[in-house]
Amino acid sequence: MTTRNQAHSFRFRTILNVFLSIYLLISANFAIADTAQTESIQTPVDNLHGALISIMKSAETMSFDERYKLLEDVIFKNFNTPLISRVILSRYWKSLDETSQNNFIDLFNQLTISTYVSRFDSYNEETFKHLSIEPMKKGRYMVKTELVQSNNDNVSFNYIVQSDDNNWKIISVIANGINDLSLKRGEYSAVIKDQGFNALIENIKQKISDLQPNSSQ
Repeated sequence: MTTRNQAHSFRFRTILNVFLSIYLLISANFAIADTAQTESIQTPVDNLHGALISIMKSAETMSFDERYKLLEDVIFKNFNTPLISRVILSRYWKSLDETSQNNFIDLFNQLTISTYVSRFDSYNEETFKHLSIEPMKKGRYMVKTELVQSNNDNVSFNYIVQSDDNNWKIISVIANGINDLSLKRGEYSAVIKDQGFNALIENIKQKISDLQPNSSQ
């Protein structure tokens, strides 16, 4: 009887060990998948932050135009500017012909790059810190980060990212709670409504020009 119980106990432990091994293997695979997805989701944010630190460090030795060129490709590859443009112009987007749409996308890229180069124009040991990644509706994620400054006056930078042809791209930036996409959507809609689309284009061109004085540095 004792031998039979021992055999039964041995078989039970064997089955338990098999199930435990399978569970650990599945858990490990899920962990690897989750880590890979997390890294993929935050890639465009990492790319942007790396470029911003670079232009900050080079502000004293490189001109505005040089830093602009340094950042240009990063913005192009890591921001979904066509989608951002459609959202910002809202119902006005469909009324534009393809040439006008493409011109607006190009102009908005110029504004985005010029704004970053103008604002991130010095370096004092700043670093970017990742806080969390939170799922949102429609397969989007919120990547929460913080710009850590030496004076402890830190700035929160949260990014909404969305997959575009299997590449995660930034579609909205929220700085200290202010959503830049929403802000521009309201501003641009008001200009188009009151003055027309051409007035908005001239308005954006003027803003880009106003950001350029540092080009003589």
